Amino acid sequence: MRILAYGRIVPTRSRGHDLYGKRVLIVEDDYVTAQGLSHAIADNGFTVVGPVDTADRAVRLIGQESPDGALLDVRLREGSAVDVAKALQERGVPFVVMSGYSRDTLPSELKKAPFVAKPMSESELIDTARSTFQK
Repeated sequence: MRILAYGRIVPTRSRGHDLYGKRVLIVEDDYVTAQGLSHAIADNGFTVVGPVDTADRAVRLIGQESPDGALLDVRLREGSAVDVAKALQERGVPFVVMSGYSRDTLPSELKKAPFVAKPMSESELIDTARSTFQK
């Protein structure tokens, strides 16, 4: 099993590439965590967009090149994850919410999205991304 938490990655066997090439935007304010997410996503056949650490950067990037999906941290360096979620929803882009806090504490606008609690295993992240981005 591979665990993604605070930049530490423990290897696991590679999963299938059924969504090979899907472009996934990573919106995460912690650099080390963002790098771990980027590697996990890329290792499983996705194409990484970003990562970006603020809501403004994410919204601008979404406007320039709409991704196929997004991994969205709730707490960003600047701005609101809700603004990013709205930009994604306006373009019909599915996203997964990631947080170290419980789902109950999420803003109401984010509660309906698929959710992965941090720290998460790579298999949990990839399985959630696959099921969300296949739609």
